[in-house]
Amino acid sequence: MKKYRVALQVIATLLLATVSFAIGVWYAGVYADNQLDTHNLLAKRIFLSKPSDTLLDFEPLRAQFRKDLAYYDGEVSLYFEYLPTGTSIRIGDAQHMVAASLLKVPAIMELHKLVEAGQVSLDTEVVLREEWLDAEYGDLYKKGAGYKLTLDELSRLVLEQSDNTALHAVQSVTAKYVGSLDSSAYDALDVDYVDTEQTNLSMSARAYASFMKCLYFSCYLSADSSQDIMAHLANSTYGGEGRLGKYIPDDVPIAHKIGVAGNQVQSDCGIVYAPNRNYLLCVMLGENKERGPEVIAQISKAAYDYVVDAR
Repeated sequence: MKKYRVALQVIATLLLATVSFAIGVWYAGVYADNQLDTHNLLAKRIFLSKPSDTLLDFEPLRAQFRKDLAYYDGEVSLYFEYLPTGTSIRIGDAQHMVAASLLKVPAIMELHKLVEAGQVSLDTEVVLREEWLDAEYGDLYKKGAGYKLTLDELSRLVLEQSDNTALHAVQSVTAKYVGSLDSSAYDALDVDYVDTEQTNLSMSARAYASFMKCLYFSCYLSADSSQDIMAHLANSTYGGEGRLGKYIPDDVPIAHKIGVAGNQVQSDCGIVYAPNRNYLLCVMLGENKERGPEVIAQISKAAYDYVVDAR
């Protein structure tokens, strides 16, 4: 009788362990699915998920890039990375180009870092000042001094419309907390850049790609903050139609930011969410506003076609 009870206890323990394991697997799957639904612009590998397709041979694409950009020898910086494997292509890796409006992304990353630290709130209301009004990029300046917006609304305008007035307003708040963070986005990611009195802040495409990758992998901010920023970048209404997104199908999301330094440098950098084959492409080009966007668009098309069609 005693042996019978022991056997029953063993069987019950095994059943309990099996059921617990099954529940754990089920819960992990549900959790992963929920996280992917709410953080769909971040890397799947952050959560438990099905693996992405793996491509190995990018030499034909590398050769295509070099051919297409040969004309810009010394005036181009390109970085491509196939995110499922980390395979990369670099052209002009040491070439520093004026980053211009690309820098609005790390500015908003640092705002979110302050929010996560509890030092500011995205619900904080900011009143526009006359000295912030900037007509160069964006339309917020038309509202005039005295107009009120929250930091959340301002950050959306910075990322989606590259609005300079909104950026000035955001920086007026974040400037008060300079030095309060353990490290800036630049320092945390070891971003290599040049900034002197004679030149505007410049960096290579590979260096700038660090910001996009960090958002994608949620390495500086929480998943919620990273998703929020990437969602705004995916809704960008400024410049995408003539650059990375021009020849990409409308149903393929692209979280990107453009940069324009007058008629000297044209840039676009972002994550292209090709199904199961997400990749990063950053192009910085010494070209004018008329020709530069189309060159970037053609490079983007070559990358997309290769990634989608490769077997």
